[in-house]
Amino acid sequence: MRIPILAVAAILGIAACTNDDPGRGGFFGGVSGLGSGTYDRQTQQRRDELSAEQQRNQQLQADAARAGAQRQHGASERASLQRQNAALNNDIARLRGKLSAAEASRGQNNAELRRLHGDLDALQASGNQVNNDPTLADAEKRRRLEQLNQRKQLLERAIDQAAGARS
Repeated sequence: MRIPILAVAAILGIAACTNDDPGRGGFFGGVSGLGSGTYDRQTQQRRDELSAEQQRNQQLQADAARAGAQRQHGASERASLQRQNAALNNDIARLRGKLSAAEASRGQNNAELRRLHGDLDALQASGNQVNNDPTLADAEKRRRLEQLNQRKQLLERAIDQAAGARS
């Protein structure tokens, strides 16, 4: 009597295996899953999901690398602009020295030299404004600094002429 009960229990146990995953459905469920192709489809689906996540991860890593490069470029651009502004300020200080030397050699402060002093003050104020304006994009700052350097060159020629004519 025990054998038929064990046989019935075994058959009921096998029939209860409804999961096609060999890891969950037991041996007979796994064999059934392999035979019907369900296990292969599930495995392929998981591989496809993994591949999609790996591609997404690669895209996110590429985006992060691009963002890092842009931050680096922005930082180096700002440092370059600060160096250009510092050079402009140094040139303005040098031109003030030339102008003071021209005034000293002349012994008086005439209207042209006063105008040149005012032009130097305006140039320095414009340079400070460009450097300290947080709303300006780096490209606009660069463009304005180039314009200020052109003004500085013209002003330097005028100071050299005034110093030469006064000496």
